[in-house]
Amino acid sequence: MLQGLIGRFSGRDSISRQMTFLMVGLSLYTVATASRLMGSDSEVFRKDFKLAMKEAEEKKLPLLVHFYADWCMPCKRMDRDVFPSAAVKEMLGSRFVAVKIDTDKHKELLGQYGIEILPSDLVIDPLTSRVIALHSGPQDRNTYLATTSQAEAKFLKAHPSNQVVATPVAEAKSDKPELGEAKPIIGLAGFSPVALTNKRQWNRGSAEFACEFKEVTYYLSSQEELEAFRSTPDTYAPKLLGCDPVILWESDKAVSGDIKYAAFFDNELFLFKSDERRKQFKASPEKYIRLRHALKVDQIEPAVIR
Repeated sequence: MLQGLIGRFSGRDSISRQMTFLMVGLSLYTVATASRLMGSDSEVFRKDFKLAMKEAEEKKLPLLVHFYADWCMPCKRMDRDVFPSAAVKEMLGSRFVAVKIDTDKHKELLGQYGIEILPSDLVIDPLTSRVIALHSGPQDRNTYLATTSQAEAKFLKAHPSNQVVATPVAEAKSDKPELGEAKPIIGLAGFSPVALTNKRQWNRGSAEFACEFKEVTYYLSSQEELEAFRSTPDTYAPKLLGCDPVILWESDKAVSGDIKYAAFFDNELFLFKSDERRKQFKASPEKYIRLRHALKVDQIEPAVIR
């Protein structure tokens, strides 16, 4: 009987060991599977902005910059629901050079590219340094694929010699009549924002020294001014995309101001629709500068962006 008990206990012990090995194996498989599904950032995303820009220029591919923060919950949702997608990884890995930017560690890039909302995805043409697209806020997988493909189509249209295989977006557009290239929106009516900010002088800029910021093109008057603007465009460009802050505060409508009614506050340039609005602002500027609108060009009404 004692031998029988020993035999039974040994059998149970053997089964227990087998179950333990099985559970460990399943755990390792689960971790490995989850890792494959989630993907590693290193598979697609670079970590160094300058190196990624250089790589994109060498490969003649658009540069996608994903801005995030560890404390940003919508960013984490995109990490969980968007970036593990095989379609997203294939697109970013083969048709873009992609880089992830931790905004807590690279605040200088926030000001340089006017990032106000997290997460944000910026697409840059590395051959011209122009911003092709900026999408702020979280996106689901299908929306992300669509908006990023549209940015790629803009890049391919600007550099047709780079296009090997047409993207679905490009094919869809080819069936529609061409309406011609959209004219660039010229900020400050062509006056140099650097000369205005640094010297308080209304100096005419030149298309030779043009730079785009938030889909508005600004003309500078020298290479030195161009480099200064490129390094910190948010320092020189009018606040709120040149919209009247008083009207925006009162009605939540984005209405472009006029260079005739410009004013500086804390060395930041604001434009107003009328002298009356400018006087309202000067009476209590703190009330209006607290505005934190993430404006886009197509939201502004009416007429011309200043």
